[in-house]
Amino acid sequence: MIARELSAELGETFCLTFVKNADPSEALLRMGGYPDTLRERTPEELSGPPIAAALSLGTWSVVVEPAGTLGADHAVLEAVSRGTAAVSVLRNDAAAAHFGYAVDGTTVSGFDPGYPAPETTWGSDPGMLRHLMDALGLQPPSDESETTWEHAEAKALVLAQRITGVRVPAGPLRSARLSARLEPWFVTPARRGDLLRAGRRTPEAAELVAAAEAAKPEVQRAVAVAELRRQAAVLGITGTPGLDEALAGGSPVAIGSPLGLRVRDWLAEPQDDPLGFFVRALRGVLDTDSRVAVLAALRPLADGPEILADDAARDAALATLRATTA
Repeated sequence: MIARELSAELGETFCLTFVKNADPSEALLRMGGYPDTLRERTPEELSGPPIAAALSLGTWSVVVEPAGTLGADHAVLEAVSRGTAAVSVLRNDAAAAHFGYAVDGTTVSGFDPGYPAPETTWGSDPGMLRHLMDALGLQPPSDESETTWEHAEAKALVLAQRITGVRVPAGPLRSARLSARLEPWFVTPARRGDLLRAGRRTPEAAELVAAAEAAKPEVQRAVAVAELRRQAAVLGITGTPGLDEALAGGSPVAIGSPLGLRVRDWLAEPQDDPLGFFVRALRGVLDTDSRVAVLAALRPLADGPEILADDAARDAALATLRATTA
């Protein structure tokens, strides 16, 4: 089976993301490719993340991530699918495999090819692909003696080919391909983990979360912006070109803008670095949902590194939120 051979050739971890009505360049940009890194790379240069390659398959393009997993992230896949359709197949021998099908920003069906049970398949229409899945043997085992999980990624790849009507050629990375460095920060919204939550590790955050969620939207937005400006001042980046304008207007950050170039530098820092906390909070504060904005801004304040976690600022934010609760 060609799909099995392709799966074996691409190795223990890879992700293929098919994008409809997009040429290879657009497909890479939709996944957060840096425009200034778009160029042909040799097979030796395509060694793994964050570099991905793309090739045209007619009405579709496919982005190949050797040793990468970004396309399997539902937020990335949904961003890629806006205004079109996208399908991703992930093989990851260190974790679960994944299949995703999204149309115009919404996941239609997502599941683990190794255990594609109806109750664990999710999306806006999780049963839509069931007839194709059954025909390909993408079914959960009925007992321990069954091995339906074997070659699950290859079966998922055939499913992707059935949906798209195109086939990935053998040896997709044996020749030079258009490629780019991927960074999903610019194309995906804030993640759940970027928002302040109250839990066993952060019980002191409970009153701050409660006050934030109860406040009026305009107050949530004002507190979010004020807190992020405080963090910028603490980190000495207040004068960053474009930062004030972005916070004032709530506009997305363009990759090639002066602020976008600084964001790229900040993203290169470790996630537990103060700038790593700041840049994740920034994405949340620029979200159109004021609840997301305030919870993203408050996370570094209540759950971040010491330089950002300030008791006086926390008390001030709490007082403002409580004073204007709806």
